[in-house]
Amino acid sequence: MDKWLSDRDSEEVKKRKEDMYKHLSKEEVEDLKKKSISEIVKKKEKKLPKEDEVNDFLNELLKFKEWLNQRTFLKGDLDKIEIWIKNLHRKLEDEKIKNLKLTSLVSKTNIKEKFKEIPVDFLDEKTRIAINKQIRGSSKTSSDTYYLKKLKGVIKEKLKEAEYYDILREILEN
Repeated sequence: MDKWLSDRDSEEVKKRKEDMYKHLSKEEVEDLKKKSISEIVKKKEKKLPKEDEVNDFLNELLKFKEWLNQRTFLKGDLDKIEIWIKNLHRKLEDEKIKNLKLTSLVSKTNIKEKFKEIPVDFLDEKTRIAINKQIRGSSKTSSDTYYLKKLKGVIKEKLKEAEYYDILREILEN
């Protein structure tokens, strides 16, 4: 019964939102779209690990130390000690994974921002599409792979040329 009532409420809310949306000007609609997009992006961005999570691990470690200090005969508590250590190790591994995901997310956003700095005319369209797929991690076709390999070859050649230009620059500066 609660399900049916909540569905009716949500339908009414949707109707009200649609009515309000119809009465807005085009600029207001665009502003709302921009705001919603920015909110979605903010939700996707991972936040830095909270201090509470770091303190939780340290608190667990201190609890283990206190428990261990209270024991006089450790041979009988080997099972418990093993469990404590496994749990602490698991928490430590979880923290490492969280940090790796966070750094990879930050580096991907940096790469995306750097890629946006490249002029549109610098790369042909198909290569640009293949790079976008590479950055976003979406599935690539065989032609995308071909264009990425082709770009790698071009980059290697240009880097060799850059070394020669560097030598020529040094000669001219002397």
